[in-house]
Amino acid sequence: MNNIQLICIDVDGTLYNGQKKIPEENITVLQEAHRRGITIAIATGRMYHYGKLYGETLGIPTKTIASNGAFVKDEEEVLLHEAMDEEDVTFTVRAIQSSGLYAHFNGWNTLIQQGDLGDGNGYVPANARLPEGEKVTFLTTDDLEKSLLAEGGILKAIVFSNGDHAALAKLKRVFQNHPRLQTASSSKDNLEIFRKDVNKASGIEALAKKLGIDKAQIMAIGDEENDLPMIRYAGLGIAMGNATDAVKKAAHAITLTNDEAGVAYAVKKYVFQEAF
Repeated sequence: MNNIQLICIDVDGTLYNGQKKIPEENITVLQEAHRRGITIAIATGRMYHYGKLYGETLGIPTKTIASNGAFVKDEEEVLLHEAMDEEDVTFTVRAIQSSGLYAHFNGWNTLIQQGDLGDGNGYVPANARLPEGEKVTFLTTDDLEKSLLAEGGILKAIVFSNGDHAALAKLKRVFQNHPRLQTASSSKDNLEIFRKDVNKASGIEALAKKLGIDKAQIMAIGDEENDLPMIRYAGLGIAMGNATDAVKKAAHAITLTNDEAGVAYAVKKYVFQEAF
């Protein structure tokens, strides 16, 4: 086995298969990695307790890098909490409203939105599994800007295309040259807006520093645009077989797809160094 000490894994399109389930082989292999002393971290665009919940599904202790790296907590210590400035929250709300698109705004454990919540982008079913004290708080408001400024601590907005990809692309261009904000997508149907100095790599870096792990000892596995920083940062960046072309180009290697337990294959091949 090589010297990988930390494996950071995206959720949607990576750890999950197309049916939003974790293949049994992924679970088995990651449990074996844990037994070998390797730390497993969930690196997600979603909120902290969601990432923690799906890490626990693996049946082993895991770390969580949440909200694209804007919120990182290890045990009871908050390592990063990178909220947007009020001015930037206001700019973001007004830009989204002008686009005619629908969005959720996330605090570290609060979802704020105007209109129909639906399944809350997966948080409603997740809440059914989360214990009291960890459930995501939902806030529906008629005055989005006022509520967001009153709440404070906004980490990101996630905008949904609802099939209007042209409007989503137009909105992305609004933020193209913004001095403090950036955009990234976790699928072709959304756009995430958050601080320019925040990404999954910065989140991993904060966790690795706490754990005393060098970046050469880190493996990162992902598939979408918001995974690019961690793929480039890690000593071993792995693209899923279903990853975007940009992620594949940035990666050191490409594994199988999420429907073929590509996470398990990558860990066995590049960490356990099993022959195939």
